[in-house]
Amino acid sequence: MGMGTAPKTAELLKTLSAAGIEKNDLALHFHDTYGQALVNTLVSLEHGIRTFDAAVAGLGGCPFSPGATGNVASEDLIHCLHSLGLKTGVDIEKLAGVGEWISYEIGRSNESRAGKATMAQIKKRET
Repeated sequence: MGMGTAPKTAELLKTLSAAGIEKNDLALHFHDTYGQALVNTLVSLEHGIRTFDAAVAGLGGCPFSPGATGNVASEDLIHCLHSLGLKTGVDIEKLAGVGEWISYEIGRSNESRAGKATMAQIKKRET
C-alpha cells in the first residue's frame, strides 16, 4: 500500500532472515504512495535482495487502500539500479518509450520521473 519505510523494511528482512528465509527466495514489491519505494529498494539491496517487482509508468494501485498510488515505476527502479552501477539488461530508453506509450493509450499520466526525464532527453537529442 506504499506505507513501508526504510526501518520497517530492514526489520522485516531481519525477521525473515532469522526465520530461515533465504534471500534468493524473496522478491519485493513496493508501492510508492509516500515516495519511499526506492529508499526501501536500497535498504533491500543492502540486505542482499536482488529481485524486485515494478510496473511501467508506475501503473497499478491498491483497491484495499484508498489514496494508494501505483507501484514503483519500472523506469525509476531501473534508473536507480543503473545509477548504482548494477547491470539489469534493461534498455531504459525503450522502457521509457513503453511507459509514455501506455500512459497515452489509457489516458493516464506517466508517474515515472526517470521515464519522463529520459523521454525529454530523447526528444532533445532528436531535434
